Amino acid sequence: MAMEILRFSIESLIGLVVILNPFGAALLFVSLTQGESDEEQKKLAKRTTFAVIVTLILFMFLGQLIFSLFSITLDAFRIAGGILLFGMGMAMLRGQHPKSRITEKERAEVIEREDISIIPMAIPILSGPGAIATAMVYRANVNSWLQIAILTLAVILAALFSGFILRNAHKMVDRFGKTALRIVTRIMGLIATTIAVQFIITGIKGILGELITTYHILG
Repeated sequence: MAMEILRFSIESLIGLVVILNPFGAALLFVSLTQGESDEEQKKLAKRTTFAVIVTLILFMFLGQLIFSLFSITLDAFRIAGGILLFGMGMAMLRGQHPKSRITEKERAEVIEREDISIIPMAIPILSGPGAIATAMVYRANVNSWLQIAILTLAVILAALFSGFILRNAHKMVDRFGKTALRIVTRIMGLIATTIAVQFIITGIKGILGELITTYHILG
């Protein structure tokens, strides 16, 4: 039991960190905060972290309601979420810059508004559709309050880690260069695609199992 809880904790935390992709987001953060004071960068990173936590936890606990409202099965959502996550993982593997998730018009509006913490950094860069879908699938897979508490803590820790990376993004780029961050992003992309494939396989197995059961009942 203890080993299962430990494994679940590690898998949830690593999975969420990978899908949030803070190293890729750091590149966009650097480009959007050029010329900002160190104190302002710190404030933006904190607000982004808080927005990510609220977004993911909100969708985690609204997931079941959304499934019921639109008559969506968990297995169907696993497959859809897996496909979405696979596309995101492949983009990370190609070293695609996160800024491609927002249009040039949106980027100009963000710079003019001078607050990038919620849009685009929290949504859609960090807690985008892939991260939201993953959090919802993770939540739907657990039943006990202990697992729910662990998953909630994993979301908070993953967001805090992402905030830490953003807070130190300029220092990391100065010290290691953008290439190093892109390499880490590609590694995370490989892990993300693996998680995505597992989501899809699990979803297909579930649907096939239901079809076989229905066939036997009707037969």
